[in-house]
Amino acid sequence: MNACLLSRLSAGVRWQSALSCRHLRTGIPSLSQELGDDGLPKDYKIKTLKAGSRRLDTFVNRASGKSSSQVEKLILGGRVRVNEDVHTKKSYNVCRYAFISTSFRLSYTVLIFFQVTNYEVTEKGYDIHIKSWKKFLVENWRGGGA
Repeated sequence: MNACLLSRLSAGVRWQSALSCRHLRTGIPSLSQELGDDGLPKDYKIKTLKAGSRRLDTFVNRASGKSSSQVEKLILGGRVRVNEDVHTKKSYNVCRYAFISTSFRLSYTVLIFFQVTNYEVTEKGYDIHIKSWKKFLVENWRGGGA
């Protein structure tokens, strides 16, 4: 009876140690993942853009890598939002902490988000520091019943 009880106890200890090892493997983020402000793994990239001005069309062109004619169509078509407001003027100046979203597809479910964290004035123009999220899935980005 003691041998049976001992084998059950040792099996329980092995099971608990396997759980704790697995918890340690999955609970600690790997070295390649950095933690964001909220404690979750970082899902954005930090970039520095060099631009001649802070205009919206220049910013979206530099941040997304799309051509200026594509960016112009997006802005005039109302598919670029700054802080959740649609801006159809290309000459709008992007401010610090602005949150810019755009969709390059007609489905409006795959978006690209940019957040301006800071900018510096240099001799050649501006160094704009941003956080960028690519291929961000959202539901009902258009809003309303459209």
